[in-house]
Amino acid sequence: MQDFGENIQQVHNDKLGRHLVAGMNIEPGDTLLEERPLLVTPHWECGQLKCAQCFQESYVICRRCQVYPLCMDCSQHDDFECDFFASGAGKGLCKDILVKNYGICGLLKLLLLLEDPATRPDCATLVETPVNLDDYRDGDGMWQEHEEQVVRPLMASGLVEVLSSQQLTCDSLHAHCIRIDSNAFEVTARDGDTLKGVFVCGASLPHNCVPNTVVALDEQFNMKLYAAVPLQTGDIIYNSYTNPLMGTSQRQHQLRLSRRLDCSCSRCLDPTEMGTHMSSMKCRECPQGYAVCEMDPDGRPGDWRCLECKASMSAANVHELLAEVGGALVEARGDLQVYESLLTQYKSMVHPNHFLLLDIKQNIASILRAAALMNSMEQPCKKLLARRVELCSDLLPICRAVVPGISKLYAIGLFEYLLALIELVELQFAESDLNKKEYGAQLRTASLVGKKAMDLLRFEPENSAEGYLSDRISMELERIESDLNKYGG
Repeated sequence: MQDFGENIQQVHNDKLGRHLVAGMNIEPGDTLLEERPLLVTPHWECGQLKCAQCFQESYVICRRCQVYPLCMDCSQHDDFECDFFASGAGKGLCKDILVKNYGICGLLKLLLLLEDPATRPDCATLVETPVNLDDYRDGDGMWQEHEEQVVRPLMASGLVEVLSSQQLTCDSLHAHCIRIDSNAFEVTARDGDTLKGVFVCGASLPHNCVPNTVVALDEQFNMKLYAAVPLQTGDIIYNSYTNPLMGTSQRQHQLRLSRRLDCSCSRCLDPTEMGTHMSSMKCRECPQGYAVCEMDPDGRPGDWRCLECKASMSAANVHELLAEVGGALVEARGDLQVYESLLTQYKSMVHPNHFLLLDIKQNIASILRAAALMNSMEQPCKKLLARRVELCSDLLPICRAVVPGISKLYAIGLFEYLLALIELVELQFAESDLNKKEYGAQLRTASLVGKKAMDLLRFEPENSAEGYLSDRISMELERIESDLNKYGG
């Protein structure tokens, strides 16, 4: 299932359990781990049938087993799964088992992997991981989703009786669902839909909000883990399971929900979040100060205090404001003017780098990009294009700071900035707002941006989303070079 690089070692301690460390000094880009997914499955709530082989939308069923969906391009799927319903223990079960309850697809796949003697050993590490179900019976939505979408329909299907050797109960099925979620990475199907890929080793790496690795996934959902920064012998190999553009309290909340852990990494313990101030509030008492969250001796968050005048803000007031902004973002519903109004309304209350402002800026930039792609602006407004360049530029230093070293986040940010800049300067040149010399200078800037993005993506598999992004950037660079030659840049 997985292949460890010669430069890492498996070790064990009481705090982290079994984990990986650098066995020698490692350079950025060096491969640490390669792993095939144990299983790939749509999300629990997916209602559209997906081909069991390639995961594209499907409206036909395998003629042999009459259970699994197939697309027009695929004539077969996993032999054991097909045999199980065609001529094996499950042949007497209702053939509409997936048509009526497609949400069970992921758990069904795991149960059949456990039933197959050839694949059962591959599941050992996953199913032997203990799950404290009481930690999940908390009404946060996950338990109820599993119950309604998966556990109850599967219990009613008759499959539990057919798989009697596995001694399945409602609780054991819930535990399997939790194991799948806890070990899943988001992967992308060929049609662009997101799926869950379960990687037992890759998902077992300890979490750090400032990871020292990069996860790469190709079109066949194979994982490659490589070093993002130089590693010294004995360094722990970390991954991150949160969105780096979230603030500390939001990352912590996500980790508690998804992995039941509290993070105490350097970023979480730094109230300024590595100097980015992504969670800092504007002081109400002094014009230049920003308030950060104070930690008590046990590392628990307390009230907020200005770094300049030492004035305090209650945690309750901060949380109330964050909830207000979060609710307003939900209500914005993709309206450009509403997002711009929110940005104006709240920028005086929080640090310019605050994660909520970043969220608003990302939404505005996305709307402007979508409008350009759909040619919804018959004559693109230079003001709006300049606004998109400005927003993309604002995001770049934050992306660079929160994911050091080789960073796909930063590379994608550079790409978005590159597209926005090229679109703007080409229009400015076409309308004679820029002369040849000025246009050439802007193209050289764009070229440097593109080359930096390419450099950050050079370790990505060619047949991955990032590999194709590299191809796109390369095409942009060729076009820039052509214009530089044409206009004497």
